[in-house]
Amino acid sequence: MKKLIVPLSILMMLAILPFVACLPEEDDGTGDPRDKFLGTWKVDETCSRMNYIVTISYDPSNSSQVLISNFGNPGPGYDPAVALVTGNSIYVSSQTIGPSWTANGSGVYISSSETVDWNYTLKIGGNLLQCSATYSR
Repeated sequence: MKKLIVPLSILMMLAILPFVACLPEEDDGTGDPRDKFLGTWKVDETCSRMNYIVTISYDPSNSSQVLISNFGNPGPGYDPAVALVTGNSIYVSSQTIGPSWTANGSGVYISSSETVDWNYTLKIGGNLLQCSATYSR
């Protein structure tokens, strides 16, 4: 009898595996993970110790990306930073965002406070700044 229990246990686990693998992922109901990042945000940043505004919009050329106007506060007239959204995370790969400014970093959407917490670097001329910021509505 004991010899039969082990193979039956293994067989039962293998039979359950396909059902566990098909469980749906948690869905926040928006359908598009970028939606929670869209809009106008107030920024509280450590690098410049300033508060400023950014606007996040859909990237019309890529369904996984958003455009962040005024990322790092380079001022008006510069192209927005392009960011990739995956779930609750947002990533800005190394790119030029202002007059000889390069940005690189990531953020996480915090649903309980409806904020985005960022850590990124700004290279401005020869200076490399380690920044953190909180985006709030």
